[in-house]
Amino acid sequence: MNLTLRQLRAFVAVAETGSFTAAAAILHVTQSALSVLVRELEREMGVQLFDRHTRRVLLSEAGREFQPSVQRMLTDLSEAVAGVTELRDKKKGVLRLAAPQLMACTLMPRVIAAYRAQYPEIDVRLADTLPEQLLDGVRSGEAEMAVGQDVPVDASIERRTLFRDRHWLICLPDHAFARRRKVRWNELGPYTFIAPTRDFRQRVLPELQGEARAFIEDAATQEVSYMTTALGMVASGLGLTVCPTYSASLVRAHGLQMVRLEAPDFHRDVCLYSKSRRSLSPAAESFTQVLEAYVAGLPHSTR
Repeated sequence: MNLTLRQLRAFVAVAETGSFTAAAAILHVTQSALSVLVRELEREMGVQLFDRHTRRVLLSEAGREFQPSVQRMLTDLSEAVAGVTELRDKKKGVLRLAAPQLMACTLMPRVIAAYRAQYPEIDVRLADTLPEQLLDGVRSGEAEMAVGQDVPVDASIERRTLFRDRHWLICLPDHAFARRRKVRWNELGPYTFIAPTRDFRQRVLPELQGEARAFIEDAATQEVSYMTTALGMVASGLGLTVCPTYSASLVRAHGLQMVRLEAPDFHRDVCLYSKSRRSLSPAAESFTQVLEAYVAGLPHSTR
C-alpha cells in the first residue's frame, strides 16, 4: 500500500469540512485535484471512505474508523517537524560540552553566558574533567564537543585549533619578580616550582635547555592535578607556577601577579574536539561560532 501525505491531508480536510469545495479552499488546490487525491486513497485502501450526497459529504463507517488514526499521525508528524525546526533555529535543545577543570571555571562559563544571551532556549551542560580525560566524554557520546589544550587524538576524533595561548609566570604581588616586565626560565632556579598539571613537565622539557631544563627536572619541582591547587599553593608562599592567559580572572581572584615568562616562550594550542565523520548539531554549530568570536577578542599572546 502506497499512501501519501497529500492523500491523507485531503481525507482529513474533507472529513472535517464535509465539503470537497471547502476542503479544496483550505488546502489551496482545485476541487478536481482534491477529488482525485481522495479517490486514489480509497483505491489504495480498497474501501469507500465517504458517502457522497448532493449537499453534504459524510464519512462512511470505514472513514469514521480511519479518521482518528490519521489525525493522530498528522499531528505527531507536525509536532516532529516543528521540533526539528526548533532545533534548526536553535530555539530548543541540549548541548553537552566537556572542558578541563581550569578552562571550565574560567573561559567556558563566559562563553556559555554569551551563548545563552543569543540562544536562551538551548540548555548547555558543561562537564569539568581532568586534562587526560578530556576526550572520554566525546568518545562515549556523553559530550558532543570538548574544548581544551592540545592532546593527542586518533582517527575517531576531529581536532580544530582555536588559538595559541601564552603561559605566564604566577607569583605573589610582593615577590621580586612581580615588579619585572619579564622573567627568563633560567632565573627560576632558586625557587620551588609547582607544575600545574601532571603532564606539564613532559610538555615543557623539550623546549628548555641548560639551567632552565635542570630546574624543571629537579626533584624539588612539585606536580599537582589542578591549576587551582597550584594557585592556592603560590598564594600561600609555597612556590611559583605558570598558567595560560585565559585563566587571568582566576589568578586575580587568588590575589596573584602574572609576569611574562620567556627564553623560551611557552605556548599551547587550545582546541575544539568532536567525533570524526559526524556532523555537529545546530546547537553545537552555533556554539562553535560564539566560541570562536569570543576567543578572537581574548588578549592571548602568540608573540
